Amino acid sequence: MKTLSLALGVVVFSLASAAAQAVPFMSSLGDECVGCTLSDQVGNNYVDPTGTALDGAAWIQDTAGWFVDNSGYRIWEEDLNLTGTDAIIDSLFVSYDDTLQIKSQGVTLFDSEDYEIDQPWTQVINVFDYVSAPFLIAGDGRLNFWVTNDENFATGVIWKGNTAVPEPGTLALLGLGLAGLGFARRKSA
Repeated sequence: MKTLSLALGVVVFSLASAAAQAVPFMSSLGDECVGCTLSDQVGNNYVDPTGTALDGAAWIQDTAGWFVDNSGYRIWEEDLNLTGTDAIIDSLFVSYDDTLQIKSQGVTLFDSEDYEIDQPWTQVINVFDYVSAPFLIAGDGRLNFWVTNDENFATGVIWKGNTAVPEPGTLALLGLGLAGLGFARRKSA
């Protein structure tokens, strides 16, 4: 009987761990960026997102920083705030010109200056080719994209990704699984 209880607890725990809602997010003018505009500089200048992992996302530029060396601007990914709960980012693709930092709650998750990425504006970059683990974004936190114009021309950024967000029912199922494991362990003692 205790083996059956333990097995049932493990099954419920596994189901709870596996069940999560996928939430896609991508750059758009709906994200907070004062003075920003969409860019149509694709083709010979910036990578065209159509048909790539960035498909559907938009290049965002801060026009006030054009031709201003070392000017920077920040954009917040707003789609993640709509969930109101912790999220694990399990995919994130970017393209940017000139340098990019990705932060959340003051912690730098990715800094392009740590890697030698040649002409990042002409390619789609998988951030997880460079960082060691998925990002955990707290429900009250945001994903920030910090862009710096190093070359005294126009600069921009585009991104697209996916998160795993636990559903409320999943959390309840997880609680049942943990309770079942605790009950099975207590009965065996």
